[in-house]
Amino acid sequence: MIRKQLYIDERQERALKRKAKALGVSEAEILRRALDEVLGEKARRPPGRLQALDRFLERAQLVADGGHRLPRRVRRDELYEEREARLSRR
Repeated sequence: MIRKQLYIDERQERALKRKAKALGVSEAEILRRALDEVLGEKARRPPGRLQALDRFLERAQLVADGGHRLPRRVRRDELYEEREARLSRR
């Protein structure tokens, strides 16, 4: 990484802090994403990585807020039984 400094106004500072907190990432990450958008270099990042992280953070926030239930816990023997059933149908 290369360090850069820039000046932003107070409105941008507040918005940047809010967005970073909402997404659970650093302010620097928000700025890197914005720069990638402007430069059209989204393809240089591994595909789907940031989208997957965003979805995970959104789901985590839903769970933390009590608005979403986690999937039930699956036991290992249930997974093996399901797999054996699938293989035996072939």
